[in-house]
Amino acid sequence: NLSIRHADISDANIICALGVTTFYEAYFEQDESSDLANYVLESFSLGQIENELNDTNSTFFIAELNGKAVGYAKLRENSAVDCLQDENAVELHRIYTLERAKGKGIGNELMKRCFETARAKGYETIWLGVWECNSAAIRFYEKLGFVKVGEIEFPYGETVGTNFVMKMRL
Repeated sequence: NLSIRHADISDANIICALGVTTFYEAYFEQDESSDLANYVLESFSLGQIENELNDTNSTFFIAELNGKAVGYAKLRENSAVDCLQDENAVELHRIYTLERAKGKGIGNELMKRCFETARAKGYETIWLGVWECNSAAIRFYEKLGFVKVGEIEFPYGETVGTNFVMKMRL
């Protein structure tokens, strides 16, 4: 029993917990640095998530499986990168599911909701940044129709990673 719902400020703790857990599951095997740990602590602090939930440019969705939160997504408006200038585009800033919930169609359903929301707001393109080493995510996005259009630096602490910029026409 899967449902996708719009998140609000009362969901801040859930998003913090999902954010920390899913980020750890996705990246710490490749990078156990204190830079990444500090990034996670800052990015998924309660205060930071509350600020993002209150930001009118941000829209969050929570995926629930049998009433339990197992994933989330975040759209971010008014966010641009050089390789997408002059496009009517919205950013898929985050989409993560818990490792134990993968393979159940949750990512696809979150994406579907993000696509519907972006179209309803009048966007023609959706874009995202994905770590160059996250081959599973890259394959997932490619299956949905995203194509690589550039690269951006992703600084965290003293470390600078590379994210692929991918986009898809809505």
